[in-house]
Amino acid sequence: MIFNMQASDLRPAGDFAKQFGVKAIIYGAAGSGKTPLANTCPRPVMLACEPGLLSMAGSKVPTYQAYTEKAIDEFFLWFFGSQETKNFDTLVVDSISHMPDIYLQEAKKTIKHGLQQYGYMAERTMNHLRRLYFTQNKHTYLIAKEEIKDIDGINTRRPYFPGQQLNADVPYLYDAIIHLGLADIPSVGRHLAFRCKGTMGVIARERTGKAFEFEEPHFGKLVTKVTSNE
Repeated sequence: MIFNMQASDLRPAGDFAKQFGVKAIIYGAAGSGKTPLANTCPRPVMLACEPGLLSMAGSKVPTYQAYTEKAIDEFFLWFFGSQETKNFDTLVVDSISHMPDIYLQEAKKTIKHGLQQYGYMAERTMNHLRRLYFTQNKHTYLIAKEEIKDIDGINTRRPYFPGQQLNADVPYLYDAIIHLGLADIPSVGRHLAFRCKGTMGVIARERTGKAFEFEEPHFGKLVTKVTSNE
């Protein structure tokens, strides 16, 4: 039997983790500071799907405004296809809660059935997010709104996405779901922090296990920590 694969094709699993970058969803209540923390991302480029970036006043982060389906698609064609994106290490999307709604509103113009409208929205959104997840040498800082949902009788904070399918598909795809908000940190006090481990009432996770429950709200430092060899 002839094999195309050889043992020399094998690599340490950790190499692949570094190769694909840190793929994170950051969510929190309105006004918690999610958007300005884009300034802490390693060499960021931002896709702004929502108007109003007052919190980014003075920021130098290169940003593309995309308030229509066409503009969003044009951005991702550029991001996935242009050599220019080698100049950036992190894609920031503000927000991945609103981006699907843009697709939904467009679907309503030509699709009459409600379920088909939401199916179109989910398909178009997941096409971008799946491809982004498998993009090598890029981190993601995907900003999501916060929803409080009754789960098994407990009011639980989680990222918000319109419709049912995205709420099921998106969170399970990404490596890090991080809640941003004020937290009572043992031996420290009440501070704004990234919550990287889930609790009763807050959905959060970081799959490498290198992050503490609470981390400084600085995405660049978090990336360095979870990708280190220590």
